[in-house]
Amino acid sequence: MRFPWSKTKEAESSVMSSDSSVQERNAPVRTDGPASTELISHEKRAVNSDTITANPAIQSEPAAAADPENIAQSEKHEELNRTVTTATTSSDPGGGPGEDDESKYATGLPLHLLTLGLVLSTFVVALDNTIIATAIPKITTVFNSLDDVGWYGSSYLLTTTSLQPSFGKVYTYFNVKWTYMLALLIFEFGSVLCGAAVNSTMLIVGRAVAGCGAAALFSGGMTIIGYSVPLRKRPIYIGLLSSLFGVASVVGPLLGGAFTDRVSWRWCFYINLPIGAVAIAAVFCFFKNPERKHSSLTLREKIAQIDLLGAFFLICAIVCLLLALQWGGTTYPWSNSKVWGCLLGFGLLMTVFTGIQLWKGDLATLPPRVMLKQRTVFICAFFSAFLAMGLYTHIYYLPFYFQAVKGTSAEGSGIPAEGSGIRTIPYLVSLTISSVIVGGSVTALGPYVPFTWFGSAVFAVGSGLLHTLKVHSSTGTWIGYQIVAGAGAGACVQIPFIAVQVVLKKKDMPVGNAVAIFFNSLGGAISISIAQNIFSNGLVKEIPKYTKGVDPYKIIAAGATHIREVTPPSQLAGVLHAYNIAVTNSYILAIACACIAFLLSFGFEWKSVKGKKLEIGGAA
Repeated sequence: MRFPWSKTKEAESSVMSSDSSVQERNAPVRTDGPASTELISHEKRAVNSDTITANPAIQSEPAAAADPENIAQSEKHEELNRTVTTATTSSDPGGGPGEDDESKYATGLPLHLLTLGLVLSTFVVALDNTIIATAIPKITTVFNSLDDVGWYGSSYLLTTTSLQPSFGKVYTYFNVKWTYMLALLIFEFGSVLCGAAVNSTMLIVGRAVAGCGAAALFSGGMTIIGYSVPLRKRPIYIGLLSSLFGVASVVGPLLGGAFTDRVSWRWCFYINLPIGAVAIAAVFCFFKNPERKHSSLTLREKIAQIDLLGAFFLICAIVCLLLALQWGGTTYPWSNSKVWGCLLGFGLLMTVFTGIQLWKGDLATLPPRVMLKQRTVFICAFFSAFLAMGLYTHIYYLPFYFQAVKGTSAEGSGIPAEGSGIRTIPYLVSLTISSVIVGGSVTALGPYVPFTWFGSAVFAVGSGLLHTLKVHSSTGTWIGYQIVAGAGAGACVQIPFIAVQVVLKKKDMPVGNAVAIFFNSLGGAISISIAQNIFSNGLVKEIPKYTKGVDPYKIIAAGATHIREVTPPSQLAGVLHAYNIAVTNSYILAIACACIAFLLSFGFEWKSVKGKKLEIGGAA
């Protein structure tokens, strides 16, 4: 599969040949002294080569050097070479792990406490993706807001997704410590709004505000580690932060269910406050903000480097799309002018956003050079998006199956085997374990493309199996189906982040990772709204089919946990059957997305991680 923007093999061969000839011309210069064993970088070798070329005495034949005048001239130029070599090697602090001055980094207790703060802040950001999933049915009952389910997840993912690339530029040009702490305070403020919400609208706004802060915290944690930990130790700390997303995916539904049943769903958000306070204190006390070359720029110059205009149009475009998906077929018919207006607005705003990206170039939110230069980056973006769409559909709508159809509580009312949070463990644990196993396998074997084929295919099969769940499906059935789907998703969820690092130059890796993360988050945000539309329309359509005299809108208003209270006993079986159809129909979206991801997996270039040092870039 070849894209117009892909490099041809002939071009790649030409580049490699050119690089080889340049390296031969610019062989490393050896000198007497400690610097004699150091290899000089490509550009620095060129400096020494130019020096030699400009001085014929250095290139003279050994026999000619026997002349005393030639010897003196040769020694003079050898001393010049030594000076140039020493200057170039000493001015390159990033030449490799052996040249990293570890004395400038945090050590001992301060480093441990700083790491604890970063772990806690990253954990609550990851937790907010899933902790609300098992609480949503209860929230919809309290606020009579079943139609808003999609916004509870999408509003958080929307702002997190749209602002994440922009915050990467903010950390480049602004004070790292104060940017991180400000983002954490914004996240905490959003959590307060959610916990104190008096209606559904306030909860949605709070989720959006929290997402604004969360957009800067994961990438900020990686940045702080880069300035606080020596290069040779850095992968351990980066891996620690990345793994928290897997841990949170398992712990989130359990905590959400426990708080909802035993305390209040509001504690799903209040729990962030003490954890965030510890994180703020740790960063304030133990992180030393670095001095960088951008520190001398004025505020206006720094702001000019950030694509605020692009981020604004991107957010507006996605809001229009989500509104259309939320309203279409439920609040308003698809032919309604409001729905079509939102779809038209989305198209126009995305056109403007695309123009801004082309105009901004490398300063764009999504740089076209990176998005279009390598076909693997393009494939990674959409593969990650469709995989996330299927994954988030399952995470958000499996609790509805257990709480509404199976009649469990959010956590189980003290009976662990009955909790919907407990019942989703097979899915989330299999996803995490599969991801770890595949990560180790790629490291050991090298090629990663086969895992995209295998993982997306298994995920499609698992999604199809979950679609077949019935009201009276056995425990073994729903456990087995979840394991298949989770294992498939876990097998390929990290591959896009590995692939962009393999195919891109080192300087482009952060941008490539940002592209993959952006589309991953965007897919999750969109899928929740689409699945909500399928679910709500399904209830309205199916309840009249299997019941007599039951108002579907009354069932919707009652929420997932109270349908038994508002349904006549004689009609309960029909309502549960209709509810089951509506929930499992939302899994059709996951099936379609998994199949598209499988087809996209054949667009990956066949590459191997062997022989290339990887930098961990993110998590799903």
